Amino acid sequence: MMRTRVALAFAAALWAAGGLGAADLHKIERTIAKEPAYKNKPKYCLLVFGLEAKTHVWLVQDGDVLYVDRNANGDLTEKDERVSLKQNNANFRNFEVGDIHDGSLTHTELNVTQMLATSEVVGNEQEWQRIKRQGGEPWMWWVRVTAERPAEDKRPLPKRIKYVANGDGLGMLLFADQPADAPIVHFNGPWSMGLQDRKQRFTAGHKSQLQIGVGTQGVGAGTFSFVLYPDTIPADAYPVAEIAFPPKSESEKPIRRKYVLKERC
Repeated sequence: MMRTRVALAFAAALWAAGGLGAADLHKIERTIAKEPAYKNKPKYCLLVFGLEAKTHVWLVQDGDVLYVDRNANGDLTEKDERVSLKQNNANFRNFEVGDIHDGSLTHTELNVTQMLATSEVVGNEQEWQRIKRQGGEPWMWWVRVTAERPAEDKRPLPKRIKYVANGDGLGMLLFADQPADAPIVHFNGPWSMGLQDRKQRFTAGHKSQLQIGVGTQGVGAGTFSFVLYPDTIPADAYPVAEIAFPPKSESEKPIRRKYVLKERC
């Protein structure tokens, strides 16, 4: 009975989040007020925070430098917004940004990693071709942060929540060549469930692994911000997947099955 109550409470938190002023991310104007003089071809990503996505934090990578709009005012030329590499080798670059400010809130442990992709890691030929169309080396990105929730967010959740965005059912997270095309990653937004990578598929007669997570869908492939569930989602709150399998013929109805997802990775 306790397990059922916990699961219902978790489902209620998801439902409530969906009705609290969810922003239309596609209406966000992707422009930057002031940019530095770049030495390399810059790559752009936009982070937004809060249920209404009112706080906008730009990330712009310039080779071995990452510019971060720490105070969300659109000016990337200010002091302390230039972050140098923490780790670098042939396969990845890692930037430890630290704190960023969102009004009275402070989001901590912002970390951005650029990783070299391979066809084996991507596991999907169409997605691999999309990554290679960037030109040059086939990079992909990870963004992690511990976000502080505002007081007006009444969901029964911890004060600080860890998130990661790197890939989802639409593809891997890729920074863009222009601000107008930048992926938008939404932290502390309304929660839903999403697939964790694009290579997951069902094949008749074969076992399949379905990986899902809780978080918020952004704009663009790889922008689903997944909640890192330890200390956030109860261990005995199990999501339920209802899957419709196609019938053998058009005259038959789809086969519907429910599965309780108990395993965590």
